[in-house]
Amino acid sequence: MIFSSHFIISMNEGNMDDLRKLIEIKQYKNGAFNLITDIIVQEKSFTIYINNERLLALATLPEKLEELALGFLYTEGIVHSKEEITSIDYNKMYINFQLNTSKERIQQFIENREKTSGCGSSLSSNILEHKKEFSKISINQKNIVNLMKKFHQSCSLFRETGGVHSASLVKDGNIVFFANDIGRHNAVDKVVGMAILSKIDLQQCYLFCSGRISSEIVKKTIRIKIPLIVSHSAPTSEAIRLGWEYKVFIIGFARGERFNIYTGIDQIADI
Repeated sequence: MIFSSHFIISMNEGNMDDLRKLIEIKQYKNGAFNLITDIIVQEKSFTIYINNERLLALATLPEKLEELALGFLYTEGIVHSKEEITSIDYNKMYINFQLNTSKERIQQFIENREKTSGCGSSLSSNILEHKKEFSKISINQKNIVNLMKKFHQSCSLFRETGGVHSASLVKDGNIVFFANDIGRHNAVDKVVGMAILSKIDLQQCYLFCSGRISSEIVKKTIRIKIPLIVSHSAPTSEAIRLGWEYKVFIIGFARGERFNIYTGIDQIADI
């Protein structure tokens, strides 16, 4: 039986807040159809400008938008320090950064960027520098397991809607920043932006995330020198290759009482 979209989804939608929306849907379950009210995530378009010129628009969950834009500039190598930002004009539709960074760096991003694989996808720039060796870190197995459990406990919006990815930054064994977004890349950029605004040294942080570890996620951590990525999901082959080449530790399938170490397996110390 075929139903029109108007028949399945009621046009009488209700706003809960900026992140969630109530809609009426028709659900098939246990051999029968029923009309129910469902919670879905809000998706908005947010545009980033540099020096009054449009850089790109992101499809995003409409929260922590300044952090998202700031994190994007850093993880894509457009900005290297806050001193390069002279002013910010921001609202819920767009953000405009006045930068005193070199025009060559901005142009390099525009010319070398590539389309990312994530939902809410945008563009990603190339990597310009290599790291010679892995950072000297130790992995406390129980701490990784417990942090991933706490990370999942924070993912209440995903449990409500099933429509977001999450990311967090861990420092000194504690989750210090957490963010949701419809895109994996956006969630990462948001927590990075939060850390920058709080003047946190990203080289002392680990990245936890819910989605797959793709090459673009690894590139972001390379540029901002985060030494370790931990995910509930799997890494891709290119992510693993980049992890070995640029010396980023990658842990995937962190679920329950287990996880897999994919890179730096002969460099990492367990305690």
